[in-house]
Formats: sequence, structure tokens, C-alpha cells
Amino acid sequence: MSVLIQVRPIVQALKSHKTAVVLLTLEIALTMAVLGNLVFIVYGGIQRAHTPTGVAEDQIGVIQSIGVIGAEGSVTTASDLAAIRAVPGVESAAFGGPPLWYVDHDPVFLHPDRQHKITRAYELDGSRGLSKTLGLHIVEGRDFDESEVPVIGQMNQRTQFPVLITHALAQRLFPGGTALGKLIYDGQSTLRVIGIVDHLRARLTGRADDDYAIVLEYGVGKSQMGGGFMIRSKPARLQETLRAAAAALAKNDPQHVQSKMFTFEQLREKYFRGDLAVGKMLFAIMLILIVVTTLGVSGLASFWVQQRRRQIGMRRALGATRGDILRYFQIENFLIVSGGVLLGTVCMYGLNLFLMHRFELPQLPPVFLLVGAVALWVLGQCAVLGPALRAARVPPVVATRSV
Repeated sequence: MSVLIQVRPIVQALKSHKTAVVLLTLEIALTMAVLGNLVFIVYGGIQRAHTPTGVAEDQIGVIQSIGVIGAEGSVTTASDLAAIRAVPGVESAAFGGPPLWYVDHDPVFLHPDRQHKITRAYELDGSRGLSKTLGLHIVEGRDFDESEVPVIGQMNQRTQFPVLITHALAQRLFPGGTALGKLIYDGQSTLRVIGIVDHLRARLTGRADDDYAIVLEYGVGKSQMGGGFMIRSKPARLQETLRAAAAALAKNDPQHVQSKMFTFEQLREKYFRGDLAVGKMLFAIMLILIVVTTLGVSGLASFWVQQRRRQIGMRRALGATRGDILRYFQIENFLIVSGGVLLGTVCMYGLNLFLMHRFELPQLPPVFLLVGAVALWVLGQCAVLGPALRAARVPPVVATRSV
């Protein structure tokens, strides 16, 4: 009841400053709507940057080579791999690319007529040893058997490729059942599921279908026109082993020009470089919004203190304590900020709906609303504290003076 007694005169006083109150409320609402979504976007970027792909990231290195057009020789991709595997420190090697690199995103069907697409999945294909080199964790079924892996040049339309698929894709294709032994179809090939891995994310976009992936191995024959040679080594020796493997490849196959050499961790850093730049820009915008809103609240409170000095002095002369004056301005600020929070809630979800439809941003969790409201209440109280303390120091004698 005592709180209501204090609130009523404050509300009546605010009615005489409608324009200023409305403008400040709109500023707080806009800050909450924009700030909440910006924090959600930045948080999502940080979360994606720390999401594991499901491969042995700290043990993988890649040598990217480009074939010389028109050059022919006796060197084959198989002999290139043999030369790389002979390097001390190389635990396994394969011709192909890792996640976050060049990965096809293909439609997946359950019937050979390919009329009704179930979903799309990332397809990582490479030479024999790809699964071992990636360090995949198989939770059901088995790994590839070298004798069943088809060889390039010996395939036809009836060839069935043994594949590994992720658990998430298996649940999407066969909910409530098992995917082992089942046939699935991509745009061109027939795929037979022999094993299921727990996670394999070829892209890190934050969507559920990031974990829809298929792994396919094949036998290599003649030299390819270029691509990636992956190696797996101990983390402490990876850089050294990668350089030695690149030297062995160059010695064995002078027909290929090595254009790049990098570890998976360097690939991940490059993959998120753009997101990091955007995150820094959004963080700067958030700081600007916070500063502008704080200055707005503090400036308006200072203006009202200056206008009410005589009124404050009269209240002090009638027995109001410094705590009463301080509490008055804090409650007044809380009411204004609360109005902005209520309006900002609607604006925040409206902006989030627009971003969901326009940029496929996930739905804003309710916790961001709560955190945003608490943050603005705290910010408002901090911003009004200085002017409120100055108001509390106004002596009663001011009531007898003209302002």
C-alpha cells in the first residue's frame, strides 16, 4: 500500500511531461528490441564457433593441390597417397576434403524414382581411409571394408555405394526404425547404409540439418586433376608432419602444384573470420545503443532535477529525507523503463519474426527477454543514480529562493 501511495503522485507528475516520457519510452523500447536481437545473433555466432564438427579437428592437416592441365604420367593418386602414408608421423591419409571446406549439399530420397525429396544432406566423399583420417566415431554398424569400396572407372548405374550417415540423418530418414542396411538415394547414386556416426557437421550454420551428413569412400585410380590430400597425425607433430607430407607429395608427383597447406584448426579460423568481423561490428553497435540510452535517461533526469529544485526544497522543508528524494527518482525511472520494456518486448519479437523469415534466424528464446528487461532496469537505475543523488542533496532553504 505504501508503494502505491508513492507511485500515484509520480504518475500524476509524469503526465505533465508526456512528450519527454513518450520519447524516452520509445528510445528504451527500440534499444531493447535491437539490443536483444543483436545479443542473440552474437551469442549464436559464438555458439557456432565452439560447436565441434565431429572429426578429430586437432589432428587433421590438408594439402590442396592443383593438377596441370595436359600433363600425363605414370603417377597415380594411389601412389601419391602411398608416398604420404610413408612419411613418419602420418597415421592415416586420404584424398578428399574435410568439413567446412568444399562439401556438396545433395537431396536425399528413399525411393529410386527420386520424386519426393526427404531432406538435403552434406556428402563428404574421398578415397579409402577417409573415415579413419577424419576420426569418425561410429555408434552403430561398422566402418568401410576395403573389398566393398567401388573403384573410380569401374562403376555403373547399378553400383551400390556403402556409406556412413549421421545419427541425426538416420532419425530424419527412418524415425523410430533403424537405418542400417537400408538403401537411400542422392541425385545420381544408390547408397547402402553400413554404419552410423554420432556427429558430423560439414557446415556450422546453427541449423539442425548441419548434422545431416553422408560419408562415401571410393578407390582411386589415375591421378586426379586436383583436390585435397588429408593427413592425420598427433597434435604436437601435426605442423611438422604436414610439411613433410607436402614435400613427399611434391617429390612423388611433380605434375601437381601445391597451392595451399593448412591444419583443420586454421580452416576453422578462416571459416569464422567473417562472423568474427560481423560480431565486432554488432558489439560496437550494442555499445553505442547502451551509451545513447544511458545518456538519454541520465540527461532527462538531470533536466528534471534542475526544473524541480524548488519543489524538492519544499519537500525537504516539509520533512522529506534524502532517501525519500532518492527513492522518488528511482521509482519514476523504474516506471518509465518498465513502459519501454513492455513496448520493447513486442518490438523485439516482431523484429525476431522478420529476421526468422528473411534470414532464417532461429526463434528468440524467452530467456533473452528476461535478461534484456533486467539489463535495462539495472541500466536505468545506474543512469538515474547521479541526478537522483544531486536531487537528494538539495537543501530545504532552496524552497525560499526563486529558481
